[in-house]
Amino acid sequence: MPTGDPGDWAEADRARADRLQVLLPGLVTRRVPVRLVEPGPLGGVARVRMADGTAFLATSASPAALSRVLRALGTKQAVVVGSWERTPDGLSLSLAGVPGRQPVSLWLVGPDQPD
Repeated sequence: MPTGDPGDWAEADRARADRLQVLLPGLVTRRVPVRLVEPGPLGGVARVRMADGTAFLATSASPAALSRVLRALGTKQAVVVGSWERTPDGLSLSLAGVPGRQPVSLWLVGPDQPD
């Protein structure tokens, strides 16, 4: 667990991103669909559950992105991770299969444990 030192927190963030980054190529290549988006443990954070049991916490990269995903899932659209990118700000997911002019992007907050 990181201490109060900002360097410790930065290292913990990098380690968490490294762990998540291992999962993402498989989700993209296997086109694993999103099965559920539900409220997460904190305000503004969603729990995203994939069909293979992978679960992670995410925030919306743009206003209403999560509501667009919920609407797509409600109309039985196949929503999958289209691509991902690691930036200095963290891991960004682009979801495919969500109707609209702009692609839906989410920021990964961290891993979550499936029920």
